Amino acid sequence: MRFDIRLDGYIVNCDKEHEEFLAAFIEWLESNGWGYAGMSLPVTEEEDIEAEIEKMLKNEHYKKWGAFSLPDDDEEEGESE
Repeated sequence: MRFDIRLDGYIVNCDKEHEEFLAAFIEWLESNGWGYAGMSLPVTEEEDIEAEIEKMLKNEHYKKWGAFSLPDDDEEEGESE
């Protein structure tokens, strides 16, 4: 059986430049016999990625269908309390 999956979100804490990430992503897709039809854009310094993710977390569509795997930024804050 064949399934199609739609992706809509951000890759966070990536240690690769956009082109290097795309090459690794395409390699992973091809190694699984999968394809991708869509676009990928680097996040610019002008974009507030944290604000965009916060909007996604509050959006009903994303609450219903979304999957979030975000790094835990509160770890340092918890240690100082």
